[in-house]
Amino acid sequence: MSQKRNKLNYSDLLRQAGLKATQGRILLLDILEKEPKPLTVYQIEKKLAGAVDQVTVYRSLNALTAVGIVKRVNLEHDHAHFEIVAGREHHHHAVCRNCGHIEVIEVPHAAKPELEALTYAKTFSTLDNYSLEFFGLCKKCLKQKV
Repeated sequence: MSQKRNKLNYSDLLRQAGLKATQGRILLLDILEKEPKPLTVYQIEKKLAGAVDQVTVYRSLNALTAVGIVKRVNLEHDHAHFEIVAGREHHHHAVCRNCGHIEVIEVPHAAKPELEALTYAKTFSTLDNYSLEFFGLCKKCLKQKV
């Protein structure tokens, strides 16, 4: 799937969310926007190459997640992954349980109204977000196991 992305104006995006447009946040958003797949904090720090300290990375990710610009994704790797959601279409991930390969996938929600209907819990009047991740073996790992 080709993830549609529109180049974001990070300063405007941050200000509209009520956050300061700091150099660290702008660098972080630039890294996340360029990546089609979720990144770990370690991967983000490596790409920042010392331009932003670890504490600032964690604080920025927490602030950006709280205002909905960035999303924390649980890929069952015993650590968090993060991806930018602002300016992107909603999508999901397929994760190989053997090698950890991540593939961005599109689930055709509009074509399956019953899937949307299943998302509404009995005690909630509204749901504003959800995450759907798929786990299995990629073709390369499956071939190795045969």
